[in-house]
Amino acid sequence: MVVTEHEASTFIQGYTKVMLHIYGPLPTEPKMKLLEILAAARAKYVADRSLLEGALRELKVKSIVVAPEVISAVQSLEVKKWIYLKDTSAYSVFIDPSAEVAYGVLGLTEKIRNIIGGSGVVVEAGLLRYLGRYVTDGIVTNVVWLGRNYKKDFTNEFASLRAQGAFHKTYAP
Repeated sequence: MVVTEHEASTFIQGYTKVMLHIYGPLPTEPKMKLLEILAAARAKYVADRSLLEGALRELKVKSIVVAPEVISAVQSLEVKKWIYLKDTSAYSVFIDPSAEVAYGVLGLTEKIRNIIGGSGVVVEAGLLRYLGRYVTDGIVTNVVWLGRNYKKDFTNEFASLRAQGAFHKTYAP
């Protein structure tokens, strides 16, 4: 339910470098933790996708290399209030808030359930296409737990999406 250690390390290092450059100059004594800074940078990027070009130029000037697969993943970033329904032995099930598509999502270093503390929630998170699979960036905010009836409804919705071919675990890079 997680990517390999090497894939995770490559992604985390590159994603962090890009997002910190999107965020802008850090104060000498930041009041926010790194995860909060990354969440703020992610929100800034989602609001203005052109910020990626500037960040990549700055990194290049500083001779900092970000793997092309990480750049591609950042370009595919979707931040929404996803329905994180459940875990299987191979992936976590995320349903798009439109209820028109669902994804089998991998964590980077931990199972998504461990990050959130359970399943059956609405959560704001970033989903990305990385090396042929869907992953989350691990920056999770606005967790709202679903009640039993909502979970049952979303479980039925997931079964319907799966039957319609609207459930995706991989993509062609």
